[in-house]
Amino acid sequence: GVPRYSPITPVLRELHWLPIGLRVQFKVLVITFKVLHGSGPSYLRDCLLTHESLRPIRSHRLGLLRVPSTSQCRLAGPRRRAFSVAVPVLWNQLPPEVRTIPTLLAFRKATKTWLF
Repeated sequence: GVPRYSPITPVLRELHWLPIGLRVQFKVLVITFKVLHGSGPSYLRDCLLTHESLRPIRSHRLGLLRVPSTSQCRLAGPRRRAFSVAVPVLWNQLPPEVRTIPTLLAFRKATKTWLF
C-alpha cells in the first residue's frame, strides 16, 4: 500500500501507467489508427485530410495527415482541441515506423512505448 498523501506519480510509473494527459493522447491515436484502417467510425474519417501532393514525394508514403486551414473548419470552441485539428498534429508527431505499423495490437504497443 501507499500512504494516503504520498505522491502517486512514482507508483503510476512503476505500474507502467500513462499519466492522464498522455493516456488521452494514446486513446486519440488509437481511434485515429482505427479510422485510417477502416475499422473506426466513418463520420470521423470525413474529418481527416490526408497529405496530398501534386508530385510524388517521399513524405507521401509516410501517411501524414494535413491540418485543415481556418477556412476549412468552422468551430465553436478552441481550434486546437477540435478532432480535425488535434489529430493531424498528434499523428504527424509519431515516428514513421509507428505510423506505418499494419496491426492494431502492434500499433498500441509501439505508441505506448513512444509516449512513455
